[in-house]
Amino acid sequence: KKQRISVSSGEIEEIIKAFKTIQFIAPRTDTLRPIGDEQIDKSLRSIVEPEFLSVVTRKPQVFSGGYPFQVEAAVAYGGKAGRRVGEEMRMEIMRFANRAPLLFDTGGCGITEAVKGVDWKRYGIRDVETAPVTIFINLISVHIPYTGAGKQSISNDEEVVEEIRLALMDAGRKTARYIIGKEREKLKQEKKRIYMKYAVEVAIAVG
Repeated sequence: KKQRISVSSGEIEEIIKAFKTIQFIAPRTDTLRPIGDEQIDKSLRSIVEPEFLSVVTRKPQVFSGGYPFQVEAAVAYGGKAGRRVGEEMRMEIMRFANRAPLLFDTGGCGITEAVKGVDWKRYGIRDVETAPVTIFINLISVHIPYTGAGKQSISNDEEVVEEIRLALMDAGRKTARYIIGKEREKLKQEKKRIYMKYAVEVAIAVG
């Protein structure tokens, strides 16, 4: 006869904690085929001609207990980045999975959720929805978690979405240095212009 074992809630928590300390053998990641920073950089510069471009490739990770995956991300700012809707500028999201573009179901995609989950104001982009910004994401995996048979969007898998968000934050930090530096230079030039405007009057008054 099978013996039933009674486990308390406290013991269950201890078992869960123990599982988290186990060093499982990592799955092979040599099956992942990223596009590469150089090719992404070259392509986006050709397409959107940005003022500034930041490209990031994250280290391979694992989701759903054993599927290896990797995230490539880029943030293009200024130039022809973004997309025009009538007279207004809108942020553009380029979504890819294993190098294949995802053209539909943008709203229900985990990539879109990851983009919205980033506090872009921290990176000098005050209103990302109307900013001249093009965001590129390529998810690489032996098992892409598509939402349906149409393979046009990625599910909101917590591990995948968080890794995409971290990639965007990495790219965002590089973009912030450019934007903040540009704003400081603009302020510096404005102060210089005002000073030169009144320099003669000040010199005469001091004299």
